[in-house]
Amino acid sequence: MGLDVELCRIEQAGTSQRHRRTVELAMVGDTRFRFAEAVQRAQHGGSTPMLDRIDLYGTLELSWDEMPQFLGELDHLLAIAEDDREREVLEAVYGLGERCRDDRSLALRLIGD
Repeated sequence: MGLDVELCRIEQAGTSQRHRRTVELAMVGDTRFRFAEAVQRAQHGGSTPMLDRIDLYGTLELSWDEMPQFLGELDHLLAIAEDDREREVLEAVYGLGERCRDDRSLALRLIGD
């Protein structure tokens, strides 16, 4: 089971969710399950409450204002990465998180299989 990460632009006319549209800008595919495995190792250890919210079989959407905490928890994952391949995927996800943090119209969507 992988955990893909999409950077999306939220386009919404007015306040109704019915008029909400998302446009995918970039994606990190977790074809080798490295991000999912790193998240699983860190979950429920008491130091990553945002990562604890991730359902490896569902979807979680994070807004720009949640990025500082998410990036901090990704720093934790980077510190305990098992190898360079895992670190490479984590750094790619981190890059999407930085872009999201810097633009209020963006969201990060974590999509489990």
